[in-house]
Amino acid sequence: MSEAKKAPVPGKKVVPQKKQLPTQPKGTQDVLGFDKIVVPEELLKIQLTPEKMQKVIEFVKRTGYLYEPLTTDKESKVLKGGYRRYVVAKIIKTDQVPVVYEY
Repeated sequence: MSEAKKAPVPGKKVVPQKKQLPTQPKGTQDVLGFDKIVVPEELLKIQLTPEKMQKVIEFVKRTGYLYEPLTTDKESKVLKGGYRRYVVAKIIKTDQVPVVYEY
C-alpha cells in the first residue's frame, strides 16, 4: 500500500522573520500624496545642498522611510517644514509622504 502524500498547508511554514522597520517616522499624523501638498513659492527658490540631499537619500534607501515627517498646515496643506525631505521623496518616487500638522 502506498503512502498518501500530504499536501503542504498554505501559511503553515515557519520562516524566521527579520525585525520590520517602522514605515513612518515617529510623530506622523497622516500621509499625503504630492498632489495634496502646496509648496510655497519662497521654498521653491531655496538652493538645496547636494551633500545634505545625498545624506537624506541614503538614509531613506537604507531604512525605507523619512527620518521625520513634513510639517504642513492642517487646512490648506501648505508645506511649513521639511522641504529637503519633500524633494528627496519626489526624487526617489515615493507615492505619499508622512506629515505632521501645524495648527
